[in-house]
Amino acid sequence: MAFIAAGNILLEYVIGGAAVARSWTSYFATLLNHQPNDFRIVAHSFSPNYRYLDPIAIVVLAIICVMAVMSTKGSSRFNYIASIFHIAVIIFIIIGGLIKADTKNYSDFAPFGVRGIFQASAVLFFAYVGFDAVSTMAEETKNPGRDIPIGLVGSMVITTLAYCLLAVTLCLMQPYTEIDKDAPFSVAFEAVGWGWAKYIVAAGALKGMTTVLLVSAVGQARYLTHIARTHMLPPWLAIVNEKTGTPVNATVVMLAATAVFAFFSSLDILSNLLSISTLFIFMLVAIGLLVRRYYVSGVTTTANRIKFIVFLALILGSSIATSLYWAISANGWIGYTVTGPMWLLSTIGLWLFVPQAREPKLWGVPLVPWLPSLSIAINIFLLGSIDRASFERFGLWTLIILVYYFLFGLHASYDTAKEASSAKQMKNVEEGP
Repeated sequence: MAFIAAGNILLEYVIGGAAVARSWTSYFATLLNHQPNDFRIVAHSFSPNYRYLDPIAIVVLAIICVMAVMSTKGSSRFNYIASIFHIAVIIFIIIGGLIKADTKNYSDFAPFGVRGIFQASAVLFFAYVGFDAVSTMAEETKNPGRDIPIGLVGSMVITTLAYCLLAVTLCLMQPYTEIDKDAPFSVAFEAVGWGWAKYIVAAGALKGMTTVLLVSAVGQARYLTHIARTHMLPPWLAIVNEKTGTPVNATVVMLAATAVFAFFSSLDILSNLLSISTLFIFMLVAIGLLVRRYYVSGVTTTANRIKFIVFLALILGSSIATSLYWAISANGWIGYTVTGPMWLLSTIGLWLFVPQAREPKLWGVPLVPWLPSLSIAINIFLLGSIDRASFERFGLWTLIILVYYFLFGLHASYDTAKEASSAKQMKNVEEGP
């Protein structure tokens, strides 16, 4: 399960970086008064979703790779300075956009109904990729027990608020049917008569996406480094350069994979695949939190362990059933009267009848088991809104990492553990009792 989670986190970063790199090309084209595909190579013999080849995305990722391997401190300084400019552009977009707002654009509110809202929410989840990158910087943080939770929660709150304000502003500037999917804000300002503003917006977007790519490069390389330290991936990926203090090999490999996806794949393919991977990871994290709080080997009794497994299985089962019913039933509601109470009673049972075996030392998620149980239900529910093709691609990737795990990763990790155990025994023999 851990290796599946790790593999999908890596996929999440690769796909996310590829999507941002292709968006970078779109805003760059807008800045130069061109259409995005003017800067892409059209391969007519390829499938429509993989036909528009993006060389600019490759160049951008190559520059990001150089910056990421040079210095962590240098990357942090660049992000700090660039973020000030980015915040100024966001404030300009919100204020300028609201000045040109037309409330009539909201007259046809939620045109696709509740189902459309949830389908959009499922795809929207790729906007939340990257917050977990903060946790990968624990080794380079002075007080990680305090600073990592503040960084995670603080950045998520601020970014979510900014995202919602920007979305509201965009829909007030233009009818939803006229919003450009490649460079929405630049085109929106041009549509309302502020053609000069599109250059400020495009420049700010380019800066913002450059920062996102750089942070992603730093985070994903450290994920790969941690996995390689267990020997479940080639150990040379864990090598840290003595001069720069950065994992050069891991950075180059991850950005090379990102470049391949960015060169071929359209934004629609990337966003759907990224969202399904992100939702799956978030669901696993919530399950992992419950396991960590309620089960400790040698502390949790057999009876409590059985009760925990039963309640957790019921929470998962009811969540999956709700998602499936949502996917296959357009207007039905009877199924929810069964699956909803089943989830609620399972969570209540876990809360009342299974004692927590571990308390957080410094900072912990509040309202356990309610928050993680609700997270499991919501993430699985949103998975039911994603198209079949994305599930097939996701299943193929999961199959690939499982085959690798059972043929290579499992044996490498076992050998590493065995060598460590042998070394410890040898040390005890040499030092005596």
